[in-house]
Amino acid sequence: MNWIRNNDKLAKIIFILACAFLAFYGLYYNSLSTVWLMVVTIPFILYQSIYVGHLRFDINFCFLMETFFVKAMLDQHIGKQDIVPTTMAIPMLMYLFGKLLVAKRDYNFIGKKKRQKDYSRVKVLAVTSALTIGITVLGLLNFILTRKSPIAVLGYYNVAFTGNTFYTDKLAFCFNYIFAGCFAVAGLIWFVYRISEKNETVVKARPYVMLGVSAAVAIGFAVKYIRTERFAALKEGIHLIITKHWGNFGLDLTHNNSTSNMWLDYGRDYGILVFVTLFIFFILTIKDAVKLAANKKVDIFLKSLLLFMFIGTNVYYFVDSFAYQFPYYWYLGLVICGLISEVADWEQ
Repeated sequence: MNWIRNNDKLAKIIFILACAFLAFYGLYYNSLSTVWLMVVTIPFILYQSIYVGHLRFDINFCFLMETFFVKAMLDQHIGKQDIVPTTMAIPMLMYLFGKLLVAKRDYNFIGKKKRQKDYSRVKVLAVTSALTIGITVLGLLNFILTRKSPIAVLGYYNVAFTGNTFYTDKLAFCFNYIFAGCFAVAGLIWFVYRISEKNETVVKARPYVMLGVSAAVAIGFAVKYIRTERFAALKEGIHLIITKHWGNFGLDLTHNNSTSNMWLDYGRDYGILVFVTLFIFFILTIKDAVKLAANKKVDIFLKSLLLFMFIGTNVYYFVDSFAYQFPYYWYLGLVICGLISEVADWEQ
């Protein structure tokens, strides 16, 4: 134990390897077996828990665990025994993976008087960059493949590394560029803050301007969304989860029987017990995002980057259910949720 806690060089090597795995995962997640996720994340979580000296209690994790424990029992009951281990483990592992990648060390617990230089900010940038590089390169490869494909005129996109046997729609294709867009927006906000920091009037107005711009974008999105078939499916899904709370219902509004909402599709297939605990987890992650926004110890670039990554992924999960059918999309979001839950509590 002490050898692990005192070996800082090993910790740096393992962190670099973990970031490399995230980049590889972002690039290759369409074809990566869930077994590989378990093989990589479980040893890392065990090692990092020993190295940092603690694993803080996290109520979000408790609700996430409850959700997929119930889902696993239902899968076992309906004859899907083969997916039970990964169903139960992967969401929790990816959330913990995100948390422990950037967790700060508890020097009091590990009994180490000499404190290392704090590289927490660098770690967050490394983790988010690794994810962004992998998934953006995949998006570019998908675009190149689709340009020469006859399915392009139908609104579908090829997916690299699948042997042209897997296709996505436009929304799922755009998901590959969310993180790169978040880096661009965060960089713009940082630049505006930097050039205006000497003007006291502008400094005082900045939060209100950002709030106004965000509200305008949210209203514009809402107006466009409520005019779509997806909103009608959402309303019907909410009605059915209340009236047919044990699940197993379908919708006639969409071609694939979906509510066009990832969380509601869990409720559609597994009932209100899974839906409620999963939705509570979502609300708790929003609480962490608000806490991060209010944390003055986190610089504006990191704060903006993580918040926009959180918003971008969750808006996608709200308007499209593809992440339910193909949960690798959601595992990426869980890593971000894990990062935010840790960074939101930074005190120094």
